[in-house]
Order: sequence, then C-alpha cells, then structure tokens
Amino acid sequence: MIGYLQGTVHTRLAESVLLLTPGGVGYQVHVPLPLLAELGPGQSEACLYVVTLVRDDQIALYGFDTLESRHLFQQLIAVTGIGPRVALALLSAFSPEALSNAIIHNDAALLATIPGIGKKTATRLCVELADKLAKAAAATPASAARADLISALTNLGFAEKDVLSILPRLPDEAETPFAEQLKQALALLRKG
Repeated sequence: MIGYLQGTVHTRLAESVLLLTPGGVGYQVHVPLPLLAELGPGQSEACLYVVTLVRDDQIALYGFDTLESRHLFQQLIAVTGIGPRVALALLSAFSPEALSNAIIHNDAALLATIPGIGKKTATRLCVELADKLAKAAAATPASAARADLISALTNLGFAEKDVLSILPRLPDEAETPFAEQLKQALALLRKG
C-alpha cells in the first residue's frame, strides 16, 4: 500500500495530479481542489500523504498535504453512503477544521450543500463521526486566533453555543485576518 509520495508535479488534471517520483514513475493522485490549485506543473517537490483504495476494477490514490486531512478522509469514507469522490468534495469545500466543526456541531444543513450529499447522508455523517471528531478536537487545543475570536464574541454578549455553531461557516483563520473573521462572525450571529 502506498502511504506517502514525494516528487514533482508533472501534469495537473481536472481533479488530480500526475506526480513524477525520483525513480521516474508517475502516479496519478486525486487531491482536494485547494491543494490542486497550489500544485502547479513543474514546481519543486510536492509531498503527499496518500490513501490507496483498491476496488474491483481499479486502484486509486488520494493525496493530502497533512496527516490530519488524510485521517479525516479515511473517517469520511468509512461512513455508509460516503465514497471517495464525495469525501474529496467535502475536503475541497471546507478546511479539515471547518468540516470537523460542522460535523461536531451537527450542521447537517451546511453539509447538505455539497453535491452528492443529501439531508439523510449529512445527518448520518454527523451521527457517526461527531463523537469521534469531538474527542480528537478535545485532544488538540484550538488555535490561538480561533480562541481569541470565541473570547471576543462571548465578551460581546453572545452565547458560547451560538458562537461555536457559526465557526464552521467562517473561513480558515490561517488565511483570513482576525478583523475580517470577527466581522463575518458578527454578521452571522446577528442573522440568528
């Protein structure tokens, strides 16, 4: 089983990359869209954590830039009704943290906005993974920026449960300035 690949992006396809390894072998690896956008042809080395799925008619590789993303993908495809394409669509639409938060907070309506996921599948996803992801989240402290955001909003008088419920709908804190995060959070909280 292939678990890790390192090489140069030879070709970027619609939903995958052709990764040329130092031995001269090229592997077609399906990746989430945000990662695909980062990996341009001929760039320097790309390192991917890989999930190898063997089906009756094919062997497919799915690559991720972090171990956390790979682990979340594996948890998603273990849920009935979630195949690798749908799991990849979820990880393309949400950061791993936002997706985990949506599942933990049972935001089935948000998950159902992804093509291929209906209300029943979104609910099943929340039921089957919420406890597992909550335990993992408890073991990993929230980032300082996210903790500051939660603190600021609760100090403004918003209930912590309401603040936590809108977190999955906010952009990734690593890519968005704190002021913009606060502005978007306030808009969501005021809508109710």
